Amino acid sequence: MKRIVIVGASGFGREIAWIVERINGVRPVLELLGFCDDAADKREGLCGGHPQLGPIETVRERFGAVGFFCAVGDNRARRLLSGRALAMGFEPVTVTDPSALIAPDVLLGKGSYVGIGSVVSVGTKIGDGVLINHQVCVGHDVTVGDFAQVCPGVCVSGGCSIGEGALLGTNAGVIPLKKIGAWSTVGAGSMALRDVADGTTIMRIGNRQ
Repeated sequence: MKRIVIVGASGFGREIAWIVERINGVRPVLELLGFCDDAADKREGLCGGHPQLGPIETVRERFGAVGFFCAVGDNRARRLLSGRALAMGFEPVTVTDPSALIAPDVLLGKGSYVGIGSVVSVGTKIGDGVLINHQVCVGHDVTVGDFAQVCPGVCVSGGCSIGEGALLGTNAGVIPLKKIGAWSTVGAGSMALRDVADGTTIMRIGNRQ
């Protein structure tokens, strides 16, 4: 079994610990050592029944270089923390729930996540550190850049491009062949009917910025 830690002793971290249990229920492959977190109140005790181990550097001293999953929702913070772990020789681990339907030719990046009941269709390329949450539909031939996040209930239609660090809020949608720029946001419940420029935000149904 591969030894791993979860970076981020939070609600999302506990969710990932649950998904790890679900994975091991099908075939035991991951040994969860516990949680890493910089916060002073998360350096001992338990989180979701697993030990809180303190900062990444402390884990390196105690266990050596292990696998890690960064369970931090903020895209920029997740990229920064992943970089810290990589610099110490930790290996990013991709976590996919057993219920997720992922086409055989999908390219799924390191340290990415696909949640419960999600579908990732043919020809799709998912970057590193990407979060594809529960009940998401990603259509054919979609590209998702590193450290992007697709929240629960999102539908991304075929041929779309989702830029690095982009955020698609809960129940948002993107019509076919559209480009969502790097570090942009499609707000919860919004529908992207046209391309969204880098670093911009659309809210509500339609094209309002």
